Amino acid sequence: MMYKILIADDKGSCFAYLQDMLKEDTDRFEIIQTARNEIYRSALKNQPNIILIGAESLTINGIESIMSLKQDKSTHGIPVLLITDYSPRTNFDRVFEYGIVDFIRKPYSKDELLMRIEAAESRREFQHEIYIEHEWLRELSIVARKTATGVVILSNDNKIEWANEGFERMYGYSLDEFKEKFESSIFNPEKNLELSEAIRRCKEGVESSVYEKKLETKDGQLIWIQTTLTPVYNEQDVIIKYIVIESNVTALKEAEERLEAKNEHLITLTENLESSNLLLEKQHEEIEKQKEFIETQKKKSDELLLNILPFEIAEQLKKKGFAKSKKYKLVTILFTDFKDFSKLAGVMDSHELVEELNVYIQKFDEIIERHYIEKIKTIGDAFMCAGGLPLRNRSNHIDVTLAGLEIQKFMKDYAQEKKKNNEKAWELRLGIHTGKVIAGVIGKKKFAYDIWGDAVNKASRMEQFGEVGKVNVSGDTYEYIKDYFDCTYRGKIEVKNNVELDMYFVDRLKPEYSSDKEGIVPNAKFRKILATY
Repeated sequence: MMYKILIADDKGSCFAYLQDMLKEDTDRFEIIQTARNEIYRSALKNQPNIILIGAESLTINGIESIMSLKQDKSTHGIPVLLITDYSPRTNFDRVFEYGIVDFIRKPYSKDELLMRIEAAESRREFQHEIYIEHEWLRELSIVARKTATGVVILSNDNKIEWANEGFERMYGYSLDEFKEKFESSIFNPEKNLELSEAIRRCKEGVESSVYEKKLETKDGQLIWIQTTLTPVYNEQDVIIKYIVIESNVTALKEAEERLEAKNEHLITLTENLESSNLLLEKQHEEIEKQKEFIETQKKKSDELLLNILPFEIAEQLKKKGFAKSKKYKLVTILFTDFKDFSKLAGVMDSHELVEELNVYIQKFDEIIERHYIEKIKTIGDAFMCAGGLPLRNRSNHIDVTLAGLEIQKFMKDYAQEKKKNNEKAWELRLGIHTGKVIAGVIGKKKFAYDIWGDAVNKASRMEQFGEVGKVNVSGDTYEYIKDYFDCTYRGKIEVKNNVELDMYFVDRLKPEYSSDKEGIVPNAKFRKILATY
């Protein structure tokens, strides 16, 4: 039987992320996408097992659609989970009123999602049982003496008039023992604020009022009790007594606490989590502060890791603790190097030199990111990146060539600005080669993602034997791009130990594929071709 997941996602990014996460479980899960204002209609049509919504769905239309679920008998039992990237509890008071039962923080893992689904299903089962028992007792006014649920008749002056056997078994006290020990506290509105608030709501006209409290049984066991207070009226609509139905929901609470512990285990050290779990049982306010701190630290560590490693590699390290090296048959490597950098370092102030170098490197980073190219490293003034990894694609030779043209255009434009201010402009050599590499993570305390192979050496040779302001590519790269770019053949150039390599200058995109005079920006026709790779 397929488990149906309905996800409200207008833009499609959350839907795609979920599809990719569960791509190996297509025989178990069916994922259905809907718009935020179509949640209710889609739920009626598909009858999903669970509904996921993003924080962007909490608009007027989205909230109305979510609340409609709880007003329809055929959909009111479907759990609704909120996907959010930041969720202090104080922001969720209204959210839970809409019918949302839980939340999950972005970015979430497959294990966390499955645990949240399991907890939601467990919660639904518990609440469904309690609801059936409560409705049955209210409508028939008959108490099954052997039920595990505790039932108490409470007078309007807060005295216990009667309790069933389930109530006595739940607490371990006889009714007389319980009345002597707790009647003046648990069922005293002046000392039990939850009861006081429930009575106030009943007097305002609510049909039933529910609250939860942690109590100690006769044998010293701490249990969670969910109490449902239902008023009984006389013919003059005056409350004459209350029916109190108490259910032991400790198993549900413990399941929720275990889920929180597992989720936090993915974020921080086990020692801190054990301490947090102890606090979770004793002080709710303190654990909320700890959770907020943990989320902040996780976000910082994730951001730091992503600054060092590609996203896919970082995810592998977080989940498995290691990342295997991989062989790639088609990768395009780009090297850059500034002409006479050592001379510049000798005449410029060190602080100014680093600041100026950072301007160039940041711009290179920006350009390659737009072209889905992975930065490998910088060594001094040398910059190295590669397309086609860690996620393989067949257009990497085109992507990297376009990035190379854009980098040299930036160098030219920036040089003109420098000259206007009578400042010396830097000049750049840039080389590109396409071939096979091995990629992986090295290091233990300081991770580094790197690539190895003859293709790396050849790409470096392309840069060394290139010319300032030009995009110099190897014959191998040329064979992949020649149909789309105008290139100038340079001939065979000796690079080392009588080894000669074919080299070409890439002049521009062919006119029929570019939208600008310089041949740097692809037009719609070329983008359509790229989409086929």
